[in-house]
Amino acid sequence: MFPQPKVLRALEEFEEVGFGDQVLHVCRVAKLTEMGRICPMPTLNWIGKDKVVNHHLDVPFRVLDHQYGFDNGTQSNKKTGTGNMIIKGDNLEALKSLLPKYEGKVKCIYIDPPYNTGNEGWVYNDNVNDPKIKKWLGEVVGKEGEDLSRHDKWLCMMYPRLKLLNKLLRKDGAMVISLSHHELHHLILLCQEIFGDRQIVTVTTQASGGKPSGGFNYQHEYLVFVVPYSFTPNALQFSGGKSRSPFEGLTLATFTKEQRPNQAYPIYVNEKTGAFVSCGKSLQERIRSGLYTKDAKDFEYDFKEAPEGTVAIWPITSKGKDCVWRLIPERLNRDWEKGYIKISLNKSKKSLNKYSIQYLPIGVINKIESKSLQVIGNEEPHPTLILGENETVGGQIPTIWGDREFYTVKGTTVVNEIFGTKIFSYPKPLELVTEVLRGISSSNDIVLDSFAGSGTTAHAVLNLNKQDGGSRKFILVELGDYADTITAERNKRVINGYGEDKNAVEGTGGAFDFYELGAPLFLSADQLNEDIGVAKIREYIWYTETQIVMPENTTNNPYLLGTNNDTDYYFYYERDKVTTLDLDFIASLPQKAEGYIIYADRCTLSESYMTKHNITFKKIPRDITRI
Repeated sequence: MFPQPKVLRALEEFEEVGFGDQVLHVCRVAKLTEMGRICPMPTLNWIGKDKVVNHHLDVPFRVLDHQYGFDNGTQSNKKTGTGNMIIKGDNLEALKSLLPKYEGKVKCIYIDPPYNTGNEGWVYNDNVNDPKIKKWLGEVVGKEGEDLSRHDKWLCMMYPRLKLLNKLLRKDGAMVISLSHHELHHLILLCQEIFGDRQIVTVTTQASGGKPSGGFNYQHEYLVFVVPYSFTPNALQFSGGKSRSPFEGLTLATFTKEQRPNQAYPIYVNEKTGAFVSCGKSLQERIRSGLYTKDAKDFEYDFKEAPEGTVAIWPITSKGKDCVWRLIPERLNRDWEKGYIKISLNKSKKSLNKYSIQYLPIGVINKIESKSLQVIGNEEPHPTLILGENETVGGQIPTIWGDREFYTVKGTTVVNEIFGTKIFSYPKPLELVTEVLRGISSSNDIVLDSFAGSGTTAHAVLNLNKQDGGSRKFILVELGDYADTITAERNKRVINGYGEDKNAVEGTGGAFDFYELGAPLFLSADQLNEDIGVAKIREYIWYTETQIVMPENTTNNPYLLGTNNDTDYYFYYERDKVTTLDLDFIASLPQKAEGYIIYADRCTLSESYMTKHNITFKKIPRDITRI
């Protein structure tokens, strides 16, 4: 008999959560992990959820119609070729239209969806095939007292968009969502359901002086980070750049002598010169050799224990509590010889240690070795290094952002300066979005914002590229009529420069293309929309077959889409005649392949012939995959 694997029963708990007059049912489902433990995996149910879980599959695939390109300060009908895009249209349909070229390729996503405060006046427009949801179409989502389904509508709106964003996001990509408290708890549950293989971290940002509501003064908003567990951020500007001593205290107060007895030992220092002499036996060595036989927690640090001419320095906090050293004795000896240890007279009169001991952490040592931190000399007669100015870097993302540059009013100020008048309500602060993108993007990444608003994300990308010489690409989607007059216009002015005299801001340079959502690919289940042009149909079919970018056709055969995994793909299509896959068509093929997938209106080849030559026939339009 083979040993039976341990099986744990999945547990479900249902909890009713009230929001005003509305009741939502929260289901917490237990998940069996590889470690054999049960971890709660909360999910959320709401009115209409079952209808929107797969709604992204029903959304029609629309083509993108190029309207104009903006390059070198000039607008024309030519495409810029930069990859920067501003798209006017419904973001759900626009996200789907991006799939053929960008599925799994977007490194950074930043979105600022409606906060659903009840005062925004956003409209539910998703045409979901359900009588209850159809009643919501075109309705302004009002206050909770006026609209008891406000949270349901927001969840139905967000779910399919997050599903498509997940498809577009690279495996190592990061998504950041701005939100207030109104829907935060719902968003986290949605992200846990859709992005279950990623870590979800909430960052608090101070947004303003306050918004009184219900007896509370709300002074903050949130950034929800959805990132891989292996996420390593770039250095942030606002949390770094501060000058500080490169040397840090050698005591480690987060561990006790019982936990790390090998790091509990005396350091002997020359009583007169303050030079390092040697290390005494650690508590671990004393226990192993029998020099100490009592409980480790009862071991007392003995300051009288020191060779002649030296003083013993023990790991004790500033409050007099026993702790341990950060380094083991062998490492301490090596670091002293390299100049990485600093010993100075203790300024605290209460401490039993005559000297304080500091060390250089690995981050500073890396700076020294990479020559980004200058070594000026040594503190004679000691080997301790004298170092140049050491600036901190924001190597980790703080979970509280309180800088005034992140206040909402700063976003309004920037847009007012660009247009010379108040033209947009509550745009996101430029510095906030810039720091988000600084933390999660590299110089060649694609950045997507499907709730573009005034275009702050593109502005931030252009600024970052100017700062570090990068070539990040932005894709913005905005449904509002102002997509051209504000979203795109703002970034034209940013590229060219804006303001006058002392308020003049130099242009970033750059270019972008402006698109509108075009016609759908399918007019019905059995009818292609031939008016969109064969090139866009070909691109769509290639994507649905291969999920890779369509190559350039270098043959004389106009029907070849490309080759993937030793298979040639053909789209044998003519608008004005019926196409037939027959022996004459096979004879016209420009190259031999191990296999063929051929689209045509009909086929006269026998099954045996197609099997022998590894040919798969797909009927137009029946066999064209819907995404």
